[in-house]
Amino acid sequence: MTAIWKAAAEQFEQVQDFVVATILGVRGSSPRHVGTRFLVKKDGGTVGTIGGGLFESQVQEFALHALNTGTSHRAHFSFQGKDAQSVDMICGGEADVLIEFISADDIKKQEIFRKVLEIKKERASGYFFTTLQTNPGSTGGAINHLLLDGAGKKWGGFSGEESALEAMPAQRLLKPAQLLDVSDLSSPVFLEWLHPTGTVYIFGAGHVGICVAHLAAYVDFKVVVLDDRSEFACIEKCPDADEIIVLDDYESALSKLQINEDCYLVIVTRGHAHDKTVLAQCLNTPAAYIGMIGSRRKTQLIFELLMKQGFSRESIERVHAPIGLPIGGETPQEIAVSIIAQMIQIRNKKDSPLTTKSVCMG
Repeated sequence: MTAIWKAAAEQFEQVQDFVVATILGVRGSSPRHVGTRFLVKKDGGTVGTIGGGLFESQVQEFALHALNTGTSHRAHFSFQGKDAQSVDMICGGEADVLIEFISADDIKKQEIFRKVLEIKKERASGYFFTTLQTNPGSTGGAINHLLLDGAGKKWGGFSGEESALEAMPAQRLLKPAQLLDVSDLSSPVFLEWLHPTGTVYIFGAGHVGICVAHLAAYVDFKVVVLDDRSEFACIEKCPDADEIIVLDDYESALSKLQINEDCYLVIVTRGHAHDKTVLAQCLNTPAAYIGMIGSRRKTQLIFELLMKQGFSRESIERVHAPIGLPIGGETPQEIAVSIIAQMIQIRNKKDSPLTTKSVCMG
């Protein structure tokens, strides 16, 4: 999604109007989730995808119409039969999409969009509100935004924003994107929670660790690489890492880390003893994912030793070991692919269901 905001900034710089299409809600199966964006340029070029096929083609037609008329639109799509199959909605489905016309002269939106890009690049957090027209199918009317960064600083705004802020759910109930019913407003407000999509801590900067770091950055994890060897834990070896930590030793590998439910722990050190030492510390965290490299025989031996030290079987069963999805990988690159695929699988389950209230479909 960072590519969308980057493309928007480029369109502003080139003084070109553009359209951003955002999925507000879905019913039935859908190839992309709520909050997915698709940018359409005046020359018909696009950035991103909302699923391809007939659905994307129709949205692009709406976007080009919006560019020609200078108006925004809230469109409702319903697919059945062959149309459903063409957009991967095999059992039929519906989608509600905001087609937002953006004028290159809109200084306020330019500032907001650039700040969103900055938040994304810095892997910071924030809250992005969008006002909507009352009903799907309506045309015209201003689309306004309010952006709050993690410190509470505001950009933009709209009438009734105080009520929208009060309608925000508690953080534990926040979804990456959802519609809010706001008592003082005639239409819902679309809220997006901007936050890093997980932090992966990679213990071990060897061949596998470096490959995992590269792929993790590519799929938008924040990447932290840790090793007790400075000649390995360095920017030359780990160019894709957001942070590199040279450990004094593996016995205190997690002592200065703030591990929460959005953290993914990958144990790929240079030896079984170090793996066991790090794993014992990882088991005491609420991390979303704990994976350890090694054969079944090696991992079983480590598990037995840890249970003798007092760790429960339930705790041990949290560990993905042998690490990664079973794709038969042998090279560091192949093993890294299997690890990242498993982490994405956990992340996607963790963030689902990405649905909105039924009001979004009209």
